[in-house]
Amino acid sequence: MKPAAFMFLLISSAACVNLKYISKRNSVDGCIDWSVDLKTYRVLAGEPLRVKCALFYSYIRTNYTMTQNAKLRLIWYKNKGDSEEPIIFSGHRLSKEGDSIWFRSAEMEDNGFYTCVLRNTTYCMKVSMSLTVKENDEGLCFSSQIRYLENAEITKSKLITCPDIDDYLAPYKQPIMTWYKECQKKEWRSSIIINTTSLWIPVVEEDDGGNYTCELQYGSRVVRRTTELKVTALITARPPKVLFPTEGQTSIIDVQLGMPLSLDCKAFFGYIGESRPIIYWMKGDKFVEELEGHVRESEVRVLREYLGEKEVELSLTFDAVEETDMGNYTCHVENHNGRGRGSVVLQKKDMYRLELAGGLGAILLLLGVFTAIYKCYNIEIMLCYRRHFGSDETEDDNKEYDAYLSYTKVDLDSVDREVSEEEQFALEILPDVLEKHYGYKLFIPDRDLIPSSIYIEDLARSVEQSRRLIIVLTPEFVARRGWSIFQLETRLHGMLVTGEIKVIMIECTDLRNVINYQEVEALKHTIKALSVVKWRGPKSNQLKSKFWKQVIYEMPTKKKETLSRRQVLDSGEQGLFGDLQAVSTIAMTTTSPSVAPTHADIPDFNQSNHLQMRHFCRSYEYEIPASTLQIATLSNRHMYCNIPMTLLNGQMTQNNTGGKAKQEIHLNSTFVPLSGRELTSDIW
Repeated sequence: MKPAAFMFLLISSAACVNLKYISKRNSVDGCIDWSVDLKTYRVLAGEPLRVKCALFYSYIRTNYTMTQNAKLRLIWYKNKGDSEEPIIFSGHRLSKEGDSIWFRSAEMEDNGFYTCVLRNTTYCMKVSMSLTVKENDEGLCFSSQIRYLENAEITKSKLITCPDIDDYLAPYKQPIMTWYKECQKKEWRSSIIINTTSLWIPVVEEDDGGNYTCELQYGSRVVRRTTELKVTALITARPPKVLFPTEGQTSIIDVQLGMPLSLDCKAFFGYIGESRPIIYWMKGDKFVEELEGHVRESEVRVLREYLGEKEVELSLTFDAVEETDMGNYTCHVENHNGRGRGSVVLQKKDMYRLELAGGLGAILLLLGVFTAIYKCYNIEIMLCYRRHFGSDETEDDNKEYDAYLSYTKVDLDSVDREVSEEEQFALEILPDVLEKHYGYKLFIPDRDLIPSSIYIEDLARSVEQSRRLIIVLTPEFVARRGWSIFQLETRLHGMLVTGEIKVIMIECTDLRNVINYQEVEALKHTIKALSVVKWRGPKSNQLKSKFWKQVIYEMPTKKKETLSRRQVLDSGEQGLFGDLQAVSTIAMTTTSPSVAPTHADIPDFNQSNHLQMRHFCRSYEYEIPASTLQIATLSNRHMYCNIPMTLLNGQMTQNNTGGKAKQEIHLNSTFVPLSGRELTSDIW
């Protein structure tokens, strides 16, 4: 047998064997066409490239040399549209070398399909190869369109090789290769090993993802290949999981007929490769495509994705819910590991229950709003109610005073020093506002009670005749234990413990660092009916401040009377024993207190040139005229406490001559002034 005949039979037999695996496109004029080979050639513009005829590597069991001996010719064509034009090799940039075409420097115009045809007069076979030439992306050393793709599971090892460089490696010669990441040279961590043509990562980390470029020196040119490494989660062996509707239980949804509706199925898919998630809705055993036209599925949406693991959502939408739409709907998910599903049942909404729930919700909302308003304005609300609908607490209780004000300035040596804000509030502002503005009748010991031998009994009787007990806690008052009378006197202490009288305790500033404050705290725990009001400085003195609202709220409820200034002062100046108003002059005995007559002229205490003497003691010097009446004195200095200067002087006139104060005193001979011991008694 001739060699040519033998070679033809060999090629024919190889082609027949391979026909079982590869389908030919067509056979025109007796030429077998294997269409386009699966291998594609990719190169950057300006780099060298070798395109080999795929017939000798995938389709026939022979090589180029044997076909030459069998008198078969290898012809190259380039496809231009629907036609094929033979390639003319100039040898300068493009040349034919054996079974390949060599591009010394690939250009953009070289893009396209190249066909190699092996034939003689009786035999013909051909196949096409694809060539893609791209420019570098701007600012990069590679083109993102011709990268090689590789996946690496996190925590596992990965070997990255420099692809398609065999044609550029010279035998028995070490290649010169450089590796880059994101086109930059990098200081690789110690665990990464770089070989001649590969890079090995023993334990893949999330940061290892990116573009790896290998650069091979080939003569005067370079060949570059870029591989994009995608780090993924570990491949799962579990089926996907339905997140909603919940797997294993049926969710019930009340719907209103005629309204649009959207059922959202959410599912989690572990990483299983590059396959797309499979998720779909069914009603019973029917797919959505078999349902009415107003029901349809949306596109699958990826809600979250991390290292290839995905949370996806598929919506089943109803343009308008109909009666026939009621029933069980199931969301199915699956992958090659298994399946999962979750069901939801649609049922008509009970409008009565809806309205009832709405009504209850509105009531709860209003209740919450009213509660918030009450918490913020409870005092204002209660005061408004008392003003319009409250009864007069002072009627028929047989008590003379609205409140007993327990505060005094007991330091006689500091009378001339400047009064602090707290003392000014306690001595002047508080009683003035309560009496003049709000019309309350106060009992102020320094003003209304004359010291005597039965002072404590008179004080206790005054407290009994009062509806409230006001204790003003200033730093000086706390430091001097001004409240101690209510602990020492059994009768007064019992009134506090049993709740017989309601106590209003006004705290000025921060008293926690003041000496004896712990005793005040102990006193609070013994008082049964106690209210504490905070005075926060001069800003609380304004009549519209919350402080006065709190004080008035704690005071007795009474119908407000419009009092003249004269009436207010008269009522404040009257003592416990008002029946002695007919006495024309001051009388001070050892058995009971008395007050000045009501017809005495009352000066204006708010005048700047007047000495304010309403609530504390001060001494006055005067010459005593010759008289047969013996008056107890302390040298030439007489001490008068608790009574305003005008009332104390009575009909006295004051004349200053030569720097000496001369005062004329008219005393009733049937009364005796206080002794020195009585004048120096403590004031509570």
